[in-house]
Amino acid sequence: MNAPTESACLWQPPLSGLELFEATLFSQQFGKHFHAAYTIGVNEGGLGRCLLRGDNQHHYPGSLKLLNPGEVHTGQAVSADTGWSFRNIYIDLAAIERALAQFDYARPGMPYFKETIVWEPALRSRFYELFQALTLPSSPLQQQSLLLELLAQIFLRGDPSWVDFHIPGAESKAVAVVRAYLEAHHAERVTLDELARLVNLSPYYLIRSFRQQVGCPPHQYQQQWQLLQAKQALQRPDSIAAIAIAHGFYDQSHLTRAFKQAFGVTPGQYQKVNSVQDR
Repeated sequence: MNAPTESACLWQPPLSGLELFEATLFSQQFGKHFHAAYTIGVNEGGLGRCLLRGDNQHHYPGSLKLLNPGEVHTGQAVSADTGWSFRNIYIDLAAIERALAQFDYARPGMPYFKETIVWEPALRSRFYELFQALTLPSSPLQQQSLLLELLAQIFLRGDPSWVDFHIPGAESKAVAVVRAYLEAHHAERVTLDELARLVNLSPYYLIRSFRQQVGCPPHQYQQQWQLLQAKQALQRPDSIAAIAIAHGFYDQSHLTRAFKQAFGVTPGQYQKVNSVQDR
């Protein structure tokens, strides 16, 4: 008997600030990672599982998943026999801010998903309308209108038990400083002692504080930031090996392993679909 065939594709539609992902997975597992964008997804078949906010959460067919930017999570099919199929729309912060500015009234702060797995058939229908419009030939007016309608249904008319508007509480100063430093020096060989001296904390206490507030230790945060920067660079038809070195990876193979574990596709697959020259 042949092994089940996995498929995954991650690409940018014409509408600015969005990214689409669809996959059918059997053995592929996503390690701890995060996205710089909001994630709105629909689970289509099989059963998925992710570690998020310290708990194992299950993605049932027909349910929606809602993730905030920066939330560390994993992902995999519960059963390699039945697999897990899903679609995601990633919406960056600038696109969310543009949409919020076009609503009839403003609410303080940025949207925050309190619940990550929700059952909302009407919202699921809206999701599919937008996903189809972004995938098939359609006018910018249609795409923009459907995006606004989806976000309005989520943020403005959503059930207050699973979505809220709030101004996130400030991180502890030390963790905020370390995060900013890791982002600014993402391609460098930063040491734990260097970070500890930066904020005048013991290395072990820094790791525990960072993990508690961010969801992963500093070294994983730095690698995820490296991946996000490399993903942006892959939108140009440059050498993948050169991109890997420029963003702190040892070589192309190192980038490829980490990229697929985080995003479900290889750098080559992503670049082929998303490079500016190809589009």
